[in-house]
Amino acid sequence: MPGTNNNFEQWRLIAHDSPEQMAADFVEKYASLPPETARALLASTPDQDSLVQDIKNSCTQKDSPLSGVPYMLQDLFDVEELPTRCGAPFQDPFEAPLEDGSLLYHKLKSLGGILWGKTVPSEFGIDLRGRNLSFGDCPHADGLRYICGGGAGACAHAVSAGWVPLAFGLDSAAGIRIPAAFHGLFGFRMGNNDYARDGVFPIIPSLESVGWLTAQLEDLQTSIQAFYPTPTTPPQEAPFGYLLNDQSITLDADLKVNMMELTRHLDVDDNPEPNKGLCKAFRESSEAFATIECRELYSIHQYWIEEYRTRYPEHLLRRIEAGQICTVEKAEQAATVQQSIRETMAEFFQKYDYLIIPISPLATPDRASWNGQISNDLIRLNAPASLTFLPALILPFPCDEGRHSAIQLILNPRKLHLCTQILGQVRGFYG
Repeated sequence: MPGTNNNFEQWRLIAHDSPEQMAADFVEKYASLPPETARALLASTPDQDSLVQDIKNSCTQKDSPLSGVPYMLQDLFDVEELPTRCGAPFQDPFEAPLEDGSLLYHKLKSLGGILWGKTVPSEFGIDLRGRNLSFGDCPHADGLRYICGGGAGACAHAVSAGWVPLAFGLDSAAGIRIPAAFHGLFGFRMGNNDYARDGVFPIIPSLESVGWLTAQLEDLQTSIQAFYPTPTTPPQEAPFGYLLNDQSITLDADLKVNMMELTRHLDVDDNPEPNKGLCKAFRESSEAFATIECRELYSIHQYWIEEYRTRYPEHLLRRIEAGQICTVEKAEQAATVQQSIRETMAEFFQKYDYLIIPISPLATPDRASWNGQISNDLIRLNAPASLTFLPALILPFPCDEGRHSAIQLILNPRKLHLCTQILGQVRGFYG
């Protein structure tokens, strides 16, 4: 079985040469995990015979972009013959295997992808740290010292540790972006579309978005082209972007230095004037996001909390109950802020192709150093993309002491064809 950082092509070669051994190696590696790690990482996997057949079927799709490529799928997406347990603290409503799969699962199958397993989310995919009191916190791939991060943290662990080269999850509340930053992975966040609604347990229905992770830049480009084929005629314009500098959020000094090394490879405007308007527009984004989130959490969980109240983790229950008492006036104010941000970004895209925002104020955090200020800053940095339904490239960079972080390039949704050129510009940074 390939080790960490093997790319799509290396996986394809093994899939074509020895599907039986490929499946057996995965099953053996999974069986060797400590029970607490296995429980926190993988919710379910196909049996070994099914894996072998899926590998063989995938290899017959020779012209498909993901032929021979295994992937993980967050356990909020339906897969036929497997349950969708949602990382929930109570399992009675979620144990039955399903008769059909989600739109994303069927799309990935058509692209040649091989489902390797479903990863455990934080409870219902909702937690910036990636906690799950029921199944256990998924460990960071670099060790228990670090925060794994995000609702889809187990997806990041799976890619970083070499289980698969590709993993998908929901990014409605930065569930993909945050663990990507903490693990130093590439990724992509889609805009709001049917992949996030068809056969998916919702987190924040009106803001739902799918994202994915890879360990290699070339694999990110391949996966983007699989979903968004580039025009046959190459675009003539050069991508032009802007870097947000929000002075109200303090970035660690080493993170800022390393981030600037990466952004130097991009064509970024140095005019300070747009920064004022963007910071003003984003000032209330975290409050608006929190209001929308808690109201929609309550709409989803209002009946379950009557029966399972004592099973919900306290931090999640508080957010659900905040949605119950949220006033109409507060909801209208959040909607006004959201609309203002959307209008600001529409105006921004008249001149620029993307906006760069750091994903985290610090590199991979220790468990012991986590605090409320980190949570607040994470929400402020990631709320603009969520509130505007906009797609984003996730580009990682190394930091001191072996830690990681990443930037998000919030993209003009009408110019996704520029992703190839953007990735070409930063290729030199990654050696």
